[in-house]
Amino acid sequence: MCSAELCIGQSTDVGGAGCGDPEGGVGALLELERLEPLIFRSRAHMGERIRLYGGEVAAQAMLAASRTAPPGRALNSLGAYFLLPGDSTVPVTYKVGVARDGGAFSTRTVEASQPGGPILVATASFQKPERGLGHQVAPAPVRTPETLPSVEDALADDLLTLGFISEVIGRLEVDVRFLDGSLGAWGENGHIAAQRVWMRTRHALADSPEIHAAALVYLSDLFMLAASLRPHPHHIADGKVWFATICHSVVQHAPARADDWLLYEVESDWAGGGRCLTRGRLFDRAGRLCAGTTQEAVLRVAEPG
Repeated sequence: MCSAELCIGQSTDVGGAGCGDPEGGVGALLELERLEPLIFRSRAHMGERIRLYGGEVAAQAMLAASRTAPPGRALNSLGAYFLLPGDSTVPVTYKVGVARDGGAFSTRTVEASQPGGPILVATASFQKPERGLGHQVAPAPVRTPETLPSVEDALADDLLTLGFISEVIGRLEVDVRFLDGSLGAWGENGHIAAQRVWMRTRHALADSPEIHAAALVYLSDLFMLAASLRPHPHHIADGKVWFATICHSVVQHAPARADDWLLYEVESDWAGGGRCLTRGRLFDRAGRLCAGTTQEAVLRVAEPG
């Protein structure tokens, strides 16, 4: 299981671009059927069989866990490990374990499975509202999404990347605007700049905090690993790079509407030994820091010839 970008190159790994929901958007895609108090099931996707998008499975796992937590407790963190590829044509079953309900926090475990076995295991934590000290970093000054070109215009001279990006965002039912025009820009004087992308769900979501938290998890997996290529002479769509997400974590700092524009700043601190590490921050339009993310992944480059 892995991120949307992981179907690039010769990737036959445990993930890839998933399919979206052209009828109801991300909100309908994430909905679950409750089979038992602690067991939920997703719906299968129509159309061709492809690998499920990792953000979809992580978001549904979070949503399943949230529906077993005491009322009024919102997501504060999620940690997910991806184990096996997901099949888009087969429903996913989510089994929730009640680890603990404390005075302020509730902790849940989730196992997501298909007939071949578990495809994801996750731990989610939910917190009741509290007051306390507060501070946050500020986002870098950037152009608003309305002033940026569409993906089609921004990538008009790069048809290879345009084809790849258009397929991903079309299947996942999201809108994006690239601050640098694409995903591969460098900073000034060789400095490795942060990757900055505006993103949102394409369709409006219900006014439900748990749905928006799940949709934020869904968005947070998108294009994250592309940041690990910025220091290297490789391109997300050049057919030579192979990614597979190992684990993905989200810490929610404040509620955010996932159907309004969110600024995603992502950097890669390290790569080596066939792995890479990226970290990100999601800001709303007002500059409020809504979530922090980290992702570890396999990163391999095809040998010449």
